[in-house]
Amino acid sequence: MKTLSKKTLLTFLTLFTTIVIAFSQANCYSDQSPEYWRISETLYGSKKLSGCDNGANYNCHGFMMSYFEDNCTQPSWNSTTPTPYACPDSKGTKLDYEWKNSGRYVHVCNESDAKLVYYQFPGGETHSAVKETLPGGIYKYISKYNHDGPLVEHNLDGSWYHLSGLYNPNEITRQFWTYVGFIQGSPTIIGTGTVAFSLLSNQGVIYSWSIISGNSNISISSGANQSTVNLVPIHSGTAILKISLSSGCDSQAKNQQINLNITTNICLEGSYDNAGISNQILNTVNHVSTGGVAIRVSCPGSTTIKWQKTSGNVNGYFPDGQTASFNMTAGGSITLLLTAKNGSVTIGTRSITFYN
Repeated sequence: MKTLSKKTLLTFLTLFTTIVIAFSQANCYSDQSPEYWRISETLYGSKKLSGCDNGANYNCHGFMMSYFEDNCTQPSWNSTTPTPYACPDSKGTKLDYEWKNSGRYVHVCNESDAKLVYYQFPGGETHSAVKETLPGGIYKYISKYNHDGPLVEHNLDGSWYHLSGLYNPNEITRQFWTYVGFIQGSPTIIGTGTVAFSLLSNQGVIYSWSIISGNSNISISSGANQSTVNLVPIHSGTAILKISLSSGCDSQAKNQQINLNITTNICLEGSYDNAGISNQILNTVNHVSTGGVAIRVSCPGSTTIKWQKTSGNVNGYFPDGQTASFNMTAGGSITLLLTAKNGSVTIGTRSITFYN
């Protein structure tokens, strides 16, 4: 086996180390000086909160999303310890549509209602900055100068993008946005008690809750036009809760939704199939088409469920259990008495009627 010379070995190790560093770290821009990034409280009303960190792969949009969505240390104008990167690096370098289209952010009309500002520059460049309210009602904005620059707090129109002289100020547009968060509330609902779901309450935002699927299983009892909505479970099954968010200055609403799984634990609640339609709600009186009818019921805590025909001109065979079926005739009807027991103790009864 041929032995490598010291010079060859050194060259190999240097190349290997360079490759590892290049792939394991983000690169900071070579000039991190306040002069290059136009950072000066006296000249520009801006202040560096932290220099570029090789371990933090953020751009302005990624930082803004982490500021609101991750449990991280939030920097501010009066921060004494510059640790804005002490949070999960889950957002990374993001594009503006990744937060604008998420449904968690809403375009609002006024700066006073906003939590962030969004800039559009000629040529397609965009920028995001987080609003901070200082004592006396003074607004400042925190933004990350790309992934390779520092984190800076500045005036509304005082970021590096504005001060570098690359753009005509009259061609820069800005929008005020706010953060409403994720829908809060458990998607698993047990029982028939009122349950609540909510978003952050924000001035300037119009909230509109709706049940877009499964409204026979759950209904809105209050708060349909508020940041918190109260729901009342009706039947076991599934449903979809939707929130539509808008403002007076944007015609396009932002939406979120959550899938609900409901178990009411109501004794002898159930559903039936008929005429090719499955899982119809089992009511006290049910109008059905001719043909097969398949019924399913449940009763938590029961050991037996008995079926007994009490009236009607339709016949069938009804053994003990959670299911039953019969064939509905034209103009026919049948009434069944259901009895749920735990051993010899009756824990629930229900009478149901089907007719054509």
